[in-house]
Amino acid sequence: LLRKVLLIMYKDIFDHKSQKELDNCFLEALSDCGMTCEIKKGEIINPDSSNYIFLVLEGEVNQLMYSKDGNEIIFFRITKGSIFGEEDFFDEKRTSVIYKALQNSTIKMISKNEIDIIFESNPKLYRCFLQSMVIKNRMIMMEISNYKFNDSEGKLADFLIRLYYTEDINMDMKKHISIVLTHEEIANRIGLNRATVTKIMNKFKEKAYITISGKEIIINDIDALKSLTNIPI
Repeated sequence: LLRKVLLIMYKDIFDHKSQKELDNCFLEALSDCGMTCEIKKGEIINPDSSNYIFLVLEGEVNQLMYSKDGNEIIFFRITKGSIFGEEDFFDEKRTSVIYKALQNSTIKMISKNEIDIIFESNPKLYRCFLQSMVIKNRMIMMEISNYKFNDSEGKLADFLIRLYYTEDINMDMKKHISIVLTHEEIANRIGLNRATVTKIMNKFKEKAYITISGKEIIINDIDALKSLTNIPI
């Protein structure tokens, strides 16, 4: 029973349809509000206040943190229709996370006063904000589980499985992972070094678990990847 429950939760967390509905909720409610900001690729967004919500209209942004010695850890990849800054907004405290544009991006910066007015006319939006925070909390939970329970191969397999479930393609087909990731970025997401990621990716290719076509990852054998992870998914 426990294994079945965890399997359902894992699929639900990374369900493309649910995420799309959430993105549409934010775009419909917030896209005409706030100030529009054009952010260049590589530019850092480091809000000086917790009084704003940010909405990605175009492009992609990483939520990340740097250690004192310059090491980087990536928490989330935030795409079109998704928000960021909601944890700081509701807690009214700035954390040490920052945001980095992965490509030229258009972002809405919406103030607390505007959000409060929107909530009055659209109280259902509260649920969308709550859902966004719950999803991120569960994703962090899975990241910690991956770090604790899996060896290097399991960590990478688990990461690829998560990407697999975010794609809006028939599950019976080979899965083309639309998100383009460098080995360095994957390494920063799962706590490995780039050389280790490259070595394991090559091993997965040799075993035909995956195929690399240009910059695209194709999942050939999801069950084989699942067999490598110690998380019950």
